[in-house]
Amino acid sequence: MKKFFIVLGSIFLAVIVLGAIGIAFVAIKGTALDKESKAYADSAIPAIVSAWSQKELLDRASPEFKKAVTIDQLDRLFRWVSGLGALQKCELAQGHAVMSATTQTGKVISAQYTAKTTFQKGEATIKLGLIKHGDQWQILSFYVDSPALVPP
Repeated sequence: MKKFFIVLGSIFLAVIVLGAIGIAFVAIKGTALDKESKAYADSAIPAIVSAWSQKELLDRASPEFKKAVTIDQLDRLFRWVSGLGALQKCELAQGHAVMSATTQTGKVISAQYTAKTTFQKGEATIKLGLIKHGDQWQILSFYVDSPALVPP
C-alpha cells in the first residue's frame, strides 16, 4: 500500500511540474506574441489610413482576406471612408494575440486590435484582425467605424 501512494504521489508531482512548465511557456510566448503583433498593428494602421491606401492594405493582407474580399468591395470601402478626410491623429493600438489549436485548422495565432483615430471630418475606430503565417503577421480583417460616415 505504501508503494502505491509513493507512485501516485510521484505521478501527481510530475503532472504539477509539467503543468507549471506549460503555463510558464504559454505566458512567455503570449507576451512575445502580444509585443510583435502590437508593433505590426501600430505600423500598419497609420500606413493604411493616412492616405486611405488600398495598396498598403493589400500588401499586408493575408490569403484569407484576399479570398474573402473583392477589389470592387475594397474600392467602395475606400471611396466611402476617404470622406473622413486626412488623418490628424492615430493613437496606439489596443488589443492582444491569441493562440489556438483545433483538429480542423491546426495551430492558429491571431490577434485583434483597435485604434482610435481623428480625421478632418470626424473620429473613427479602426479595427484590425491579424493572423500569423510562419513568422509573418498579416491582416485578416479591416473595419472602420465612425459616426461621421453616412452609410453608402
